[in-house]
Amino acid sequence: MMVWFNSLCFLLLPALLMDSVMTTGIDEDHILNHDVDPDPGRMKYIWNPFSGFCGENATMVRCAGVCPETCAFKSLKCPKYCGVNCVCKPDYVFNENLQLCILKTDCPLDIKQLVVETHRVFQ
Repeated sequence: MMVWFNSLCFLLLPALLMDSVMTTGIDEDHILNHDVDPDPGRMKYIWNPFSGFCGENATMVRCAGVCPETCAFKSLKCPKYCGVNCVCKPDYVFNENLQLCILKTDCPLDIKQLVVETHRVFQ
């Protein structure tokens, strides 16, 4: 009986761990469909603007996420997806139009950055 119980635990443990890794605590339909996103007209995410290298204003990391700070938005929360493998260096933000990291001070003067719950940029 004990061998059967140990085998069952051994088989269920990976499933439980995977479930905990995949759970973000954020309603994924909200994130993926942008029902309440500050940019509701957004139809597509940016796939990966860092093709092969990050560029001089970004640093390579294992898992940079999908909600970088931009000129227009800074997210308080973000789903736990790896997204791209580059993150903007300190004092730099991702410019969605140029698809690269620029100094925050170089953002257009007519754009006031909003702090929002989630603004997903990358696929």
